[in-house]
Amino acid sequence: MFAGHAALALLVKAGRPRPPLLLLGAAAFGPDLVEWTFAAFGNRNRVLSHSLIAVGIGAIVAAILSYRFGRRSALDAGAVAALWISHWFADFITGVKPTWPGGPHVGLNLYTLPMVDLAMEAVLVVISWLVYRHTLTPRRRGRAMLLPLGLIAAQCLFAMALSGKNPLPIGFDFLHLSP
Repeated sequence: MFAGHAALALLVKAGRPRPPLLLLGAAAFGPDLVEWTFAAFGNRNRVLSHSLIAVGIGAIVAAILSYRFGRRSALDAGAVAALWISHWFADFITGVKPTWPGGPHVGLNLYTLPMVDLAMEAVLVVISWLVYRHTLTPRRRGRAMLLPLGLIAAQCLFAMALSGKNPLPIGFDFLHLSP
């Protein structure tokens, strides 16, 4: 899931206005950020970022850091943890994820159907945007319309990459699309 993670952050932002959207977005992409950090140092073991154990530990650490250093309420810190945890369940729908070290990899793997994944994530973005936009002043709504358009455009590029039609001049390997 790509745009869907950001859409979930928008949904949470609509209900929890205090945490910055950037923080909520980082939490929604948390396991991916951990994975990309490990990959930058040559370690491509997804169990360290996407297993249930790693996601649980990451959620706890993110919530504690948010609470302690961000001066957030316990509910805000809980929202950060929930978004981090939601990553595994969202990825379960679109991909195949590790459960625990040595355990099975599970998932519905909608990435094998890029257009179905695109449609599902686009609908999630639109619904999340409609909920989130009610928290904005009318003056900010116009500019903020770029957010769902950008997310859907990014998801279109992602779907093209999944279908083997990489639209970008760079490799997409950081997303582990190649075997």
